[in-house]
Amino acid sequence: MRNIVRILGVDIDNITIEEAGEITKKLIKESNKSCKIVVAPNTEFIMMAQKDEEFYNILQSAELATPDSVGVMLGGKFQKNPFKQRIPGQEYFRKVLEVGEKENWTFYLLGGRGEVPKIATENLKKIYPNINIVGYHEGFFEEDSEKEVIQEINELKPNVLFVAMGAPIQEKWIAKHKNELKVDIAAGQGGTFDYEAGRIKRAPKVIQKLGIEWLWRLILEPSRIFRMVVLPIYLFKIIIAKDITKGKFSK
Repeated sequence: MRNIVRILGVDIDNITIEEAGEITKKLIKESNKSCKIVVAPNTEFIMMAQKDEEFYNILQSAELATPDSVGVMLGGKFQKNPFKQRIPGQEYFRKVLEVGEKENWTFYLLGGRGEVPKIATENLKKIYPNINIVGYHEGFFEEDSEKEVIQEINELKPNVLFVAMGAPIQEKWIAKHKNELKVDIAAGQGGTFDYEAGRIKRAPKVIQKLGIEWLWRLILEPSRIFRMVVLPIYLFKIIIAKDITKGKFSK
């Protein structure tokens, strides 16, 4: 039985990072290459899901949804059902690699531009010497190359497919090809590969603990300001909502 907190119609698992690792292990054990979907809802995800029914349905169909922002944590507090722990996407990524190294899982990295997935793979192998990353491919490929990418993934049959194309593109790509992909789980990873490749510097620990990594990203990438406009709207919605669990497409 999943312990769920629903915020504006979006279901999010109320779990710790350790529990996320154990759930992932269970999903892989039971999957038999049926492509279980893992998502990491944050404030932007929830607001996108108010306008995009396809994206909303993908989030709701995911087998695991980790709480990935301070806004999500606030949503839990507002309905007096607080989350146990915030799980940023990169922390989930590292936890799965940590568990996977012990369990001898295989991984495929799909996403990032140019050499990013290659450099990320090289860096990760220094951190996890026994990690088995069987392949990688950049995420900005032409549509006519898509079949070749999927064919390569299916030939390798990784336990875990990490897809870093940015939301909602990565989630929609996974959902579109779910029935084709011969993987146990597929997880959206946003900008994680850029962090692992050293293209984006992770916020200092004190900023991470304060939960204001979004501000750090904004300083590094000022163009993200246009994405941040949803934050005050989200706060307004969860403050005035008579029922914070209800969203536009929720039933």
